[in-house]
Amino acid sequence: MADTIIKQNIKEELLGINKSSSYKFENSLWPVPMEEEWRRTNLAKFDMDGFRIPANDQVFSSELTAIVDKNGAYSLLIEKSANGKFVVNRNDTKAESIIIYNRAQPIELNEANTLLVSELAINAANRSDNKLSELALSSFKDSLFILIPADLELDKPIILEFDTNGTTDTFLPNVFVTAGKNSQVKLIQKITGSDNSHISGVFNIYCRENTNIQTATVTDIGSDSLVFLNRYFNIDREAFLSDFQSCSGGTLFKTRTVVDLAGEKADARLYGAIFSNDNAHIDMRTVQHHMVKDCFSQAMIKSVVKDKGRSIYQGLIEVEENAALTDAYLTNNNLVLDNGARADSIPSLKIRNNDVKCSHGSTTGKIDEEQILYLTSRGISAEEARQMILEGFFRSVYDQLSEDIKLYSFPLIMDKLIQKEVVL
Repeated sequence: MADTIIKQNIKEELLGINKSSSYKFENSLWPVPMEEEWRRTNLAKFDMDGFRIPANDQVFSSELTAIVDKNGAYSLLIEKSANGKFVVNRNDTKAESIIIYNRAQPIELNEANTLLVSELAINAANRSDNKLSELALSSFKDSLFILIPADLELDKPIILEFDTNGTTDTFLPNVFVTAGKNSQVKLIQKITGSDNSHISGVFNIYCRENTNIQTATVTDIGSDSLVFLNRYFNIDREAFLSDFQSCSGGTLFKTRTVVDLAGEKADARLYGAIFSNDNAHIDMRTVQHHMVKDCFSQAMIKSVVKDKGRSIYQGLIEVEENAALTDAYLTNNNLVLDNGARADSIPSLKIRNNDVKCSHGSTTGKIDEEQILYLTSRGISAEEARQMILEGFFRSVYDQLSEDIKLYSFPLIMDKLIQKEVVL
């Protein structure tokens, strides 16, 4: 009886958050350029009518079953079919101790895990601060709550693949994760979609004491798509985070990543790759928020713009008054391939303590024709020379990633950046 009550209570709590966020979405305005974060992204120029609370609240339709991919990764596929339902596949070998909860298939949770799911949902609701994040939380039908137990070490990544093909509904690919003390896990979120997709998602991870978490968010979406992702990490004492995100495809792509370094000796590394071509508008923001003393953070973002594409990178290092001994860096490099393309770089510092080491910098330029000349003089074609230069441009990001993150994340973005899209 007690288990039934707990299950029912958590379902009601999640539905309560959905209802509250639905009301806020319906009764709030879209963000406007008067807000600092949105100063260079004017939503009035885009067709936002496609963003709406999904009318057909279909949910996961199949049982969780075991799948391990050819590289041994733990795979979970969330695929939208034409009727709006899902197919979910999960391995249940070494990762069987990981709890994956969704509203539609409420597995039996003990009281402690019920509280963790509740905490993840409530924290996400409390952090929601605009119409788009409220939309993401208006339905948990596309959402996963993932509880990683303490001391778990996985040698292969967990892959969460969200596929929007075959539906015209707004897609809300939310992921909420808590990683228990001393755990070591790699988590990759892949979002794929057809033309004219409308995506608004939340990706929140809480890294407990002494965890080692490596994450990536990679997208492969069609033209005329609009994507908004709110990503948040909370890093506890002596925990390590390495995160990679790629932004490419679609008409409008805006992502915000906030890292709260909340425990002493926390370490967060943020890496990003942007490719904006045609008339795409891509806006990436990162915030390295140092809340306590003796923490390290780094952001390294690379951007390539082509045709009439535009990229905006906003990076902030924020250090609180009691966060002495902060060590934080932020770097943004942009490569502009065509005269009609544009890259804006807005690094900034907000420092409230003098005993810190913080720096930021950015560069924007074009391919050096002398490098092309040098390579072609050694028998390399001009096209191959340009591809080599572009590969080298992203090498400093690539070299920071683990082999698994490289394998599952970087080939997709490099394929877009180099092999298919960038023909000079």
